[in-house]
Amino acid sequence: MHNQLNLRELTYALSTALDYVSIDDTTHGKRVAYIACEIGKKLGWRQSKLDKVMLMAMLHDCGVSSTEMHDCLINYLDWEDSYLHCARGASLLKDVPIYSDFADVIAFHHTCWEHFLPHIDEEIKLYANLIYLSDRIDAMHVKFGAQLSHEKEHIRATIKKETPSMFSPKLTEAFIQLSYTDQFWYYLEPDAIHYYFRDWIDHGEILSVPFELLKKIALMFADIVDAKIPYQKHHTLKVATLSRYIAELCELTLQEKEAVEIAALLHDLGKLRIPDETLLKTTPLNENEIRQIRRHGFDAQIILGQIKGFEKIAQIVSMHHETLDAKGYPANLEEAKIPLEARIVYLANTFVNLINQENAEHILHPKELCETLEKMANEHQVDSVIVNTITTHFESCYEKVSFT
Repeated sequence: MHNQLNLRELTYALSTALDYVSIDDTTHGKRVAYIACEIGKKLGWRQSKLDKVMLMAMLHDCGVSSTEMHDCLINYLDWEDSYLHCARGASLLKDVPIYSDFADVIAFHHTCWEHFLPHIDEEIKLYANLIYLSDRIDAMHVKFGAQLSHEKEHIRATIKKETPSMFSPKLTEAFIQLSYTDQFWYYLEPDAIHYYFRDWIDHGEILSVPFELLKKIALMFADIVDAKIPYQKHHTLKVATLSRYIAELCELTLQEKEAVEIAALLHDLGKLRIPDETLLKTTPLNENEIRQIRRHGFDAQIILGQIKGFEKIAQIVSMHHETLDAKGYPANLEEAKIPLEARIVYLANTFVNLINQENAEHILHPKELCETLEKMANEHQVDSVIVNTITTHFESCYEKVSFT
């Protein structure tokens, strides 16, 4: 089936998930897109080039999953391993047809201007260096501030000093001119940045997006999430594969099955906002860490709910930890308010979690897994009809998630 989507709106919303890695700052990608666009305008670029650079800039950090790497991006102008997230981001983008043209630019977006090899296409060089420059301007704005005159001058002086070694003189000159207007800096504020992109998003073309393309986009973000927890490789793909299979066994409509699969691929999107040390902690969590964990479905809903056409997907994702006894989270919903699709994703997620643990001693064997699911159904935590479906087709369900 096809979905009617505004790809500008889709990319803008999902860029928030990439910025979740910083925990508290959720507009970095958008600010880089704004800075790059304004520099492009100053250089007289046509609208199609501006559109492309904004989309690339919003996705430029798709290779970053850990808070540790993000801290390096903010605290250092450049560092030895910066190329790693560039290479990973390019690899992810290559697999998504609407973003594949961005891959080469993202691969070079931390390459110094004087380090480009002669064979690199001039347009790729300029796009990549523009994103690099814009990214470093914003990193300094976050670290040092950009409200007072001396803060702005520090940013200008640093950029000038690193030109032409790191940055193109043409791009630097355009930035310097822009930086002397107060408005340039005002737009970096959260409310202003959303206002800046409002008309651009509203005028985005509504396209008929086939399910397979939507799935590739969701798979890209699933990979970003799963990279945050090394021992949970392919966790999201396993949950999505099993969710789709259970939905088929439950004889849902094609539209419902596709919504279940996409929701399952995006169900942990909000985990990008959880610090690495909390997700990887092996000792009991404190109250604040539990709060961070329990809000990930809510955070994912806030992102996905901004995309017209994603209402059902956002609903399923927001409820994938709700239980029929009204003791789930984040909303403690009663049974009647939890749709079948959310119940399926909950059980698929539980199934995968119980057979994929960091500590092998905690992994449940098939008989124990069936008994655990049945116990949860008897205690009215999960849907007994779905549990019966899983246990009836247990071997095939287990096989669906046995890949590594």
